[in-house]
Amino acid sequence: MILTILGVTAMTGVLGYTQKEKLTLSEGKKIARIANNAGLNLMEDGQKQTIQLLRKKKHTWGVEYCYRIPLGRSFKDYEAKKHVFEDGLNNRKSLWEFSVKDLLGIWSNLRTGKIEMKDISREISKLKGKHRRKEISLSYDGTLLVKVYNEPTKEVVEFNDDLLSECKGWNVPMGEAREGKIFHDFDKLQHMIVAGTQRYGKSVFLKNIITTLIHTQSDNVRFYLLDLKGGLAMNRFINCKQVVGVASNVEESVAMLQALERDMKSRQVEYKRKGYEDITEAGARYRDFIVVDEAAELAPDKSEDKAKKQECERILSEIARMGGGLGYRLVFATQYPVGDILPRQIKQNSVSKMCFLLDTEAASRVVLDEAGAESLPLGIKGRGIYKTDRKITVQTPFITNDFIEKKIGPHIIIKARKEHEDAKQTTGTDREDTLVIEAAGLPNNVTDRNVTPFRRPKKRT
Repeated sequence: MILTILGVTAMTGVLGYTQKEKLTLSEGKKIARIANNAGLNLMEDGQKQTIQLLRKKKHTWGVEYCYRIPLGRSFKDYEAKKHVFEDGLNNRKSLWEFSVKDLLGIWSNLRTGKIEMKDISREISKLKGKHRRKEISLSYDGTLLVKVYNEPTKEVVEFNDDLLSECKGWNVPMGEAREGKIFHDFDKLQHMIVAGTQRYGKSVFLKNIITTLIHTQSDNVRFYLLDLKGGLAMNRFINCKQVVGVASNVEESVAMLQALERDMKSRQVEYKRKGYEDITEAGARYRDFIVVDEAAELAPDKSEDKAKKQECERILSEIARMGGGLGYRLVFATQYPVGDILPRQIKQNSVSKMCFLLDTEAASRVVLDEAGAESLPLGIKGRGIYKTDRKITVQTPFITNDFIEKKIGPHIIIKARKEHEDAKQTTGTDREDTLVIEAAGLPNNVTDRNVTPFRRPKKRT
């Protein structure tokens, strides 16, 4: 009986291995067929021209296929069909998909007594429908390179002390890609657009930026936070010495941005007087970050706040246009990337984009100038496309509120004071205390600013 079991197991293993090899061997031809069916062929002298497989190479991570593309086709033609190639490679004829490793696992469990003979049928049945989705990447070096990976990209990347320790200068972690960990340097690319459907990682990503820079540049950074979703997401940062304040509506946003514009113009005049070309030549270490979460709320419309919204858009566009050289960094985030919400000046002056899942190809093109964000996997939060001079798919780090509190805790500075006597209520009862982030609580080396403290009412206890 044991010999029979061994024989059946061995034969099944060989069958599984043969099927696996057959699939691997046909994969290259399948990619060429997908390209043909997707309309990526051309007619030349009455002959159909499609991609030609030149070679393939196996790696520990998967297989790389190299193709010659027809004259008249560009890499972008194939890149735009990336989702078609992936779906085609994951199109299965059978619900059965298993590997030698799966079968050996069953045999090992049988041999060690973890399962009994009567359990073999059940264990093999578990393999029915088992499937790892294949992911690919496309690149071009004179030939089309298609990499097919054995394992999918990580679905969760933890934001922890190890990752934080790798952030030097004005770098912040963008996440993990196939190439490894990816970082963004805000001193090289000053402004960033962030877009994505609700609950797919946009606000968490903004918290990553703020927490990182408060920790790594605690004496040199100052934040203006515009949280137009009600102020709740950014509220935990409000008492950090690096945070001027959190604006939660249009009226507060106007006041904050107008104070910021005065500061920016004052700095511009000073640099001009001293002959500095930019903040680097001035030797200043500090940087000012303006983070806007849900910019759609500031888009001018027909509401009674139209004039105030227009003023906000004007100042934000000025920051994007001329603020980079003066040390101002704009992070402009929205759920609804359409032309009316993403001003032209901001888009043109924001080379870097971080785009999470979007509903439509049109929305993706508004942010990235190409499709892609609409094809990101459903259900995987934090998966996004980071675009600068190239486009990389990353899994952004997930940061917990406990970790945020741990890192920003040492930077909390709160000063409470009574309102002035002339602001007291006529009944003689004092009004609520006001929390003020005093100028003294700002970075010690900042001495050339006209600081306007941004006040918010103290919560009742």
